Amino acid sequence: MKKIIAKPVGMFELFYDLVFVYAISKITAMVHHPVNGGIPLVTLLQFPFVVIS
Repeated sequence: MKKIIAKPVGMFELFYDLVFVYAISKITAMVHHPVNGGIPLVTLLQFPFVVIS
C-alpha cells in the first residue's frame, strides 16, 4: 500500500472552494423554490446555460 502524504492547503484554494460552493448553492436555488406550485419556463431555460457556463 502506498503511504498517503498530506499536502498543505493555501488560503487561495480555500477561497476558491468557498466561491464554488456559493455559486452551486445559488444555481440550485433557481429551481429549488417553485413559484405558485411550478418552476417558470424562463428559469428552466436559464438553468442549463448557468450550469454549463
